[in-house]
Amino acid sequence: MSEKHYVVSLHKGFSKEEVIDALNRDTTVDSKVDSNIIPDRQVQNVNTRPSSKRIFEVALTDEEAVKLQNDPRVGGVELPLVWDDDWLDYEQTGDWTRDATSESRANWGFLRQINKTNLWGQNVTQDLPAGTTYDYHLDGTGIDYIHQEGSKIRFTHEQWQDRNGVSRLVPFQWNTLPNCSAMPDIDYTNVSGASNHATHCCGTATGKDYGWAKNAKIYNIPYNSFDQAFWFDAIKEFHRAKDVDPVTGYKRPTVVSASWGSKGYFTSITDIQFRGTSVGSVKNESFGMVGDTYGKFNTAGYGLSAEVEEMQDEGVHYFKSAGNQKQKLCFFGDIDYNNHIIRSVATSNIAAGNPVYYNRGAGNIGPDTVVVGNLDSELEGTEEATNDSSDKGPRVDIWAAGTNIVSAGSSNDTDVHLYSGTSMSTPQVAGMSCLLLQLNPGWTPAQLRKWWHDNSVKDLLFQGSTDENTPSTFFSNSRSLQNGYNRIAYFPFAANRALTTNVGI
Repeated sequence: MSEKHYVVSLHKGFSKEEVIDALNRDTTVDSKVDSNIIPDRQVQNVNTRPSSKRIFEVALTDEEAVKLQNDPRVGGVELPLVWDDDWLDYEQTGDWTRDATSESRANWGFLRQINKTNLWGQNVTQDLPAGTTYDYHLDGTGIDYIHQEGSKIRFTHEQWQDRNGVSRLVPFQWNTLPNCSAMPDIDYTNVSGASNHATHCCGTATGKDYGWAKNAKIYNIPYNSFDQAFWFDAIKEFHRAKDVDPVTGYKRPTVVSASWGSKGYFTSITDIQFRGTSVGSVKNESFGMVGDTYGKFNTAGYGLSAEVEEMQDEGVHYFKSAGNQKQKLCFFGDIDYNNHIIRSVATSNIAAGNPVYYNRGAGNIGPDTVVVGNLDSELEGTEEATNDSSDKGPRVDIWAAGTNIVSAGSSNDTDVHLYSGTSMSTPQVAGMSCLLLQLNPGWTPAQLRKWWHDNSVKDLLFQGSTDENTPSTFFSNSRSLQNGYNRIAYFPFAANRALTTNVGI
């Protein structure tokens, strides 16, 4: 009996555990199991794929694989893919320096995020060896990418072109969607009002030279043109209106990148509640109150969080910048979750006299939102580290290159700028996620977030103090992870990596 490694995919709604149980048992005398479908023997697991609800891998003969395909619960029984260089569609060359010396170079995030280790070693200010390339075959085909922030991107920038010079920017009128008729038209021939920030972020996710998803469809929803009621409702309606793709069996995935968040100020404070105790009204870093150079921090609001959660319940994938305010971000139950200030003036949509929480992050974060921190281009000693401005803590899911990033600008159609911040790291992960969803269009937001957790590179970042019971030192090092997860984003499907399996038979 010659067995091979097969990947089994179930139709949605069926129990993977039940199918695996039937395959793992000798069902010779079990009349409830059809031996013309399930082998009358114990089938060996190759990989139960615990992070997947529908996919697992087992060792079957060719004849058994054909029979298992007839199980009404099973959608596919296939051999695993093995890399072939013929799949390479394109490669990108460039100067891969990690410092701020020039804008005439490539996005160093490409080479950092497709490798498990820091290729630059201690020489992060030097280029990689001549001939180093970013090799890829995935390009975001079949994905709808939405850039979400206040201002608009430069609609006519060359970075939105495909390899044939045709723009991938969709001149979509959001007011054509159900319940969105009050939204104004967008003039896609008018480039006035475009911002460097929006254009740069979109370029990192989808630009033909600086971005990951080089063939994704691009949409822009500039919030400063619309009432808040449409900020998330329009995206929900957009995704709901999609038909199922007959080829994949799923709707085209919708990926939204949001490099923004509601802010407050550490000013006009009448009371500080730190870990359940009133500690006066004077800002102190030992209370987890750091903030940026302007005294700003991300403020949490339930309404925005509910908007995001509702949108993601529709299947929309959402990526959020951690923020550049040096704050710890955490979940419910964390010792710092309820830290807040009372202000004598309003904070965004929070009235004076009400709690303003400063360790929960911005409001536009839902349970399945992927929150991205800024991986610095410089080292901390010999270790890679967070940028000191980045928010950190347990609610930051993943770290990606965000310092000294080159991408598109808005001054003209070939404009390029070098920027830093979590705004720059977030579209790196959003862009890579377009490629993952090209392979797995049926993934839910929760599955995609878990994939990033499970497949990140662990324990390469400078950790800093883990003693949260000594807050004077715990919060003092702005490059510390503040008990956050030590995960660097890793995308393994770009370069020539043969995937081999030993099923032990």
